Amino acid sequence: MIHSLYKLWLGLRAAVFWLLFLPMTVMLASLLLLTFFLPIHWRVGLVHLWGIYTSLLLRFVCGLDYEVEGRENVPEQGFIVMSKHSSSWETIMLQRFFPPLVWVVKRELTWIPIFGWGLRVMDSIALNRGTGRKAINQLIRESKVLMDSGRTLILFPEGTRVYPGQHKPFKLGGAIVSQRTGYAILPIAHNAGEFWPRHSWIKWPGRIRVVIGEPIEPGDRPPEEIIAEVGEWISRECERISDPAQLRRIGIL
Repeated sequence: MIHSLYKLWLGLRAAVFWLLFLPMTVMLASLLLLTFFLPIHWRVGLVHLWGIYTSLLLRFVCGLDYEVEGRENVPEQGFIVMSKHSSSWETIMLQRFFPPLVWVVKRELTWIPIFGWGLRVMDSIALNRGTGRKAINQLIRESKVLMDSGRTLILFPEGTRVYPGQHKPFKLGGAIVSQRTGYAILPIAHNAGEFWPRHSWIKWPGRIRVVIGEPIEPGDRPPEEIIAEVGEWISRECERISDPAQLRRIGIL
């Protein structure tokens, strides 16, 4: 009975979150579209404002905060972020920790009104994943141009959100970009999926832990070896920072 009432309370808090989050998101996304002709720092500023607003909502409405370990490992510019993907949280909040990000997305996402148009305005790299080698060549070409200009590439190498404790094979695309361009990979581990799980209405109170690893240089290694090192580090760190008590609350343990 007490557990059911607690989940009801969390559900009500989540409803307040969405009532405050969605209108602001639509408004800021609309403003973002109007700034397409302005320098990139104007657009980045709006995205950062969105992240700050969301962070405050999560903290004061849902009781969900975060902490970051390893900020000193972030290079000044020109690198590839590879992150664990288990929640919607990281798609919003990781933009606060790095220089202007460039997202690699499925081409179909850019067709979504407002949201997809915003991805285009932020210079996202939209790939038709069914084209194989052509898509990889596009990724290498566009990534190098943007990173040479000081932008930061970000990929979720698993390709989709996965539940805490689960792992999908890391795709080679980002490692190929690293190997072909010489830019290092910055690995990111976190346990956001334990507090804002995939397909979950509830945002569980607590503190998300984010760990930024040391840059992984490609050297002369093949992409398979590079991505293996990235995957091993992320998996090991995710296991280290996992919160068993929280996993039991959400029914995984």
